[in-house]
Amino acid sequence: MLPLLFLLLADPNSFDTALRAGLTALSQNQLATAEVQLEAASKLKPGDPRVWLALAQTYHKLKQSAACEASIAKAESLAGNDSATLHGLAFLYSETGNYGKAASFEARYAGLTPNDLNAAPRAVELYLKAGEPQPAIQLATQALAANDRADLRSFLAKAYSLQNNHAKAAEEMRRAIVLNPYEESYYFEAARECVMDGNPNAAIRIVQDGRKVFAKSPQLELVLGIAEYALEEYAGAVDAFLNAIRMDPTAEQPYAFIARTMDHTPSRLPEILAAFKSLADKAPEDYLSTYFYGKALLANGDEEQAAALLTKSVKLNGGYWESHLELGKALEEKGELEAALGEFRRAIELNPKDATVHFRLGGVYDRLGKADQAKAEYAIHKSLIDQEESGPFRHQGLMNDVQPARP
Repeated sequence: MLPLLFLLLADPNSFDTALRAGLTALSQNQLATAEVQLEAASKLKPGDPRVWLALAQTYHKLKQSAACEASIAKAESLAGNDSATLHGLAFLYSETGNYGKAASFEARYAGLTPNDLNAAPRAVELYLKAGEPQPAIQLATQALAANDRADLRSFLAKAYSLQNNHAKAAEEMRRAIVLNPYEESYYFEAARECVMDGNPNAAIRIVQDGRKVFAKSPQLELVLGIAEYALEEYAGAVDAFLNAIRMDPTAEQPYAFIARTMDHTPSRLPEILAAFKSLADKAPEDYLSTYFYGKALLANGDEEQAAALLTKSVKLNGGYWESHLELGKALEEKGELEAALGEFRRAIELNPKDATVHFRLGGVYDRLGKADQAKAEYAIHKSLIDQEESGPFRHQGLMNDVQPARP
């Protein structure tokens, strides 16, 4: 709110006593007083768009949506090419969550105020928040021609990524690194986009460069592990994930990726068990920590304790499909086939696109002598595997939920 108030107070010749009183009341959150004073100001000077901006801000805080929208519309109709009003409209629309409108007004403001070097980056970021990559690309490209900046390159990369053009996104992130080699997130994003583009080797090279500057970055270790996993270098992947856990034991993502990888690295199971046990001991009522430890125990051959932990995980969060999958495996190992059948079916209800669950369900049907049902599940399994291996973005699924840690 305060930036908009300072904006409105910038030109003292445009404000009378009522307006000043209203702005002061608004700044102190005395909304009833602000409403009265600003409405009086709007009647005294109805052609001043900044009066309507202040009123819109007041109505927004009072949750009077219809009055707020009417005041914004009035400000828009009077704005013309007044840079202060355009900037104020961008601020207000951003505050109300209409990022597309905010971006369009901030872009207009940027065109009128070339000395405000942060205006174009703000508008690009607003377009990204609105999920509008194309105008973000156009504006960022135009701004970069005048001023090559790392943050603009980063925004441009995000816009390309939204369009699934991960090769261009990775290229822009590399340029951002050249312009600012001391921003950790740039290395992470560049490597992430390389994996999304199906180029994990390039991701590894970027992480290796990043390690020279950020030797103890759990995020870089995480993306390194994912790149190694994509290359089916499972031992290297587990090493990187375990390094990430040592650097930040509270981060969930490395545990999740180890859980995917552990079946390929039985020799590392003692270290994995120790890490998962430590996490479960610290958070015994968390469904993920109990799931991770239960999965590791199952891989180690302890079906009884694994089943107990996985049952607990399901009770803590019945909507997490992987807990049902692993519990089904544990029950199958114990010979409780009907119970296993139920868990696999529930996992499929929650995630019908996972090939492994269909294969396991087919196996249980086989053991129960239900050949037709088994054959159907095996057919689904094969179809899903074929789709995965022939997909144009084979590695994107690894990265979709991976984002840089918030500072």
